[in-house]
Amino acid sequence: MKKKLLILLVAALIAAMPAMAASTRGAAEDGSIGIGLNLGTNSGLGLKFGMGKFDIFADVGLSVIGGTGLGVDAGVSYEVYDADFGGGHHMPITVGVMVPMSFRWNNPFAWDLGVLAQVGLEYQIPDVPVLFYLRVGLGANLNIAPSFKPDVGGSGNIGVLYVF
Repeated sequence: MKKKLLILLVAALIAAMPAMAASTRGAAEDGSIGIGLNLGTNSGLGLKFGMGKFDIFADVGLSVIGGTGLGVDAGVSYEVYDADFGGGHHMPITVGVMVPMSFRWNNPFAWDLGVLAQVGLEYQIPDVPVLFYLRVGLGANLNIAPSFKPDVGGSGNIGVLYVF
């Protein structure tokens, strides 16, 4: 039941984002998609869907913190400031919400779910479809299995995406 409720909540959040998206230039151009490598709390595939100043991101990969397992991060970010260095070089600063989830199959099996406030930096090389990013988040974490226990949660990621 809890799993279905969480999936429904994330789907509703993702469905509501296009209605709130700004049409101005943002951290990733409106309608862009990025795919690449993510390193950090979980290491693997990084995804980003540019929606102007709002972006949706996800990371899926191997989680090695607290035991070997699968880590999944999903979230939204909003550009709050764009540091313009001239000549097409700019570095958007973003804030948002990240929902990290990890499944660890060490003994015993563990499942964690969190809600984190996150801050990020992005840089895209002018005229090259490559985007570099850094995201860090801090917030609440729930250790769901093997025993239910609230805790402080954190996450950090660095990555590179090919944007098309």
